Amino acid sequence: MPARPRRRPLVMGNWKMNLNHREAARWMVDYSGMNDDWERRMAASGQPLDRPEIGILPPFTSIQSFIDTIDERGMDGDLAVGAQTVSDVAKGAYTGDISADMLSALGCRYVLVGHSEQRRYHPEDDDTFATKMRVVLDNGMLPILCIGETALGREHGIGIDYALRQLAEAVSRMSCEDMRRVTIAYEPVWSIGTGNVPDLNVIESALADIRDFINASFGADIAADVRILYGGSVKPDNAAAIIRLNDIDGFLVGGASLDPRSFAKICHRVAESSVNRRQRPASRGFKRPGRMTIAEFEHPDLEPARRALAADVARDFPDSHSWRLSLALAAYRTAGFAWLEVMAVQELIEAVDAAGTRIEEGPDMLRDIIWDSRRLIIEAMMALVERDAVQGMYSVEQWLVSSDPRLTHDERCKRLVQCYASSTCERAWRMFASDEPYEAFSTAFMEGYLSCDANTDNRRWRRRGIDRYKTRPWFPNHGDGTEEV
Repeated sequence: MPARPRRRPLVMGNWKMNLNHREAARWMVDYSGMNDDWERRMAASGQPLDRPEIGILPPFTSIQSFIDTIDERGMDGDLAVGAQTVSDVAKGAYTGDISADMLSALGCRYVLVGHSEQRRYHPEDDDTFATKMRVVLDNGMLPILCIGETALGREHGIGIDYALRQLAEAVSRMSCEDMRRVTIAYEPVWSIGTGNVPDLNVIESALADIRDFINASFGADIAADVRILYGGSVKPDNAAAIIRLNDIDGFLVGGASLDPRSFAKICHRVAESSVNRRQRPASRGFKRPGRMTIAEFEHPDLEPARRALAADVARDFPDSHSWRLSLALAAYRTAGFAWLEVMAVQELIEAVDAAGTRIEEGPDMLRDIIWDSRRLIIEAMMALVERDAVQGMYSVEQWLVSSDPRLTHDERCKRLVQCYASSTCERAWRMFASDEPYEAFSTAFMEGYLSCDANTDNRRWRRRGIDRYKTRPWFPNHGDGTEEV
């Protein structure tokens, strides 16, 4: 078995809007005392340890005093400091915002991007998070990207698909070398602050899918370097079990980080597990069955026009990271990443070879297979969308517009409005069973719909990645007066 990649574990404490600068200084005293006692015990035991990287994300007003306290106590090599969010613009008349340059000048090493509370309470869309990822990297800091499904997402059965979509959107402007510097924090939103931690197999499967997705999008060498943290009700009494899972590289700790003794204990659990973690093989001890086999990628019921469109898209969309991310997400949605198992990989090789393309086995095999099978994947995704099997995706056109790497943000927003309007119009016409010809009905409907949405920025909330959707668009005689997707 190959050795597990050597990624240094990271434990990051997120204080949120807690602990002022005076309380932060006291926290440091208690933490360092607890940590010193533990280090003396470990040194006496002679146990080899890999100490994790440890960091704190204080409120903005406490960052400078916290850094000063670290320097005063000679702990500058022991604790990294980061920020809980950042502005997506460099400077200007943005009252209350903090730029990446300001954080970098303070000495911040990390910045949290896309936390569920930012998504919910400060309605930023996924394009904004993609911009934030760029400004953090461009200012010499390291982003920690938060992704995770909500309770509503779990109820609708979309699970990790939800988190992978957030990941795909946020890293769409990353190069391979950029991606190496990104840390992913998987936080099931329904678990944060509740004390309810998912079953260990559920966590392990989610982390495996995240790493597979990075593999499928950026390549195996990048996937091996990216650290993936788990967050969601992490405490000293569950940290030891969770940190031994495959593909986990540390924790993003919320409430427990406010107590310096609890936070220190979590850090110690990670360090104490380092020997066992180093010996564990990289392969996983369980299988995650795919949704389809490669043979089912051929859809005899797909209209010839759709087949022709799939062929055009496969040929015309340029090879870019954003398009590869969309293809990887489509592959996951239609077939899962079960083809990492030997038989499934072989099945794909035979199918692609039959089409006249040769794929050599190598570390980037999954990424290559998805790219060379893109026409089949596009057709499979089209069939899935037309069966209403993709949450929040109402038409093939909507999926293609969302995925098209050639579009600017404004062009995408404008065209998405047209897609939403058209699909809602068709559903309304069928629902009302109107005797009026569709052409006349759609003229009036589209005029009214678009006049309510003249500013396409009004639709940006659709890409925020939070609980803002239902299984169908709202109509006047159904629901509470909101249209949520």
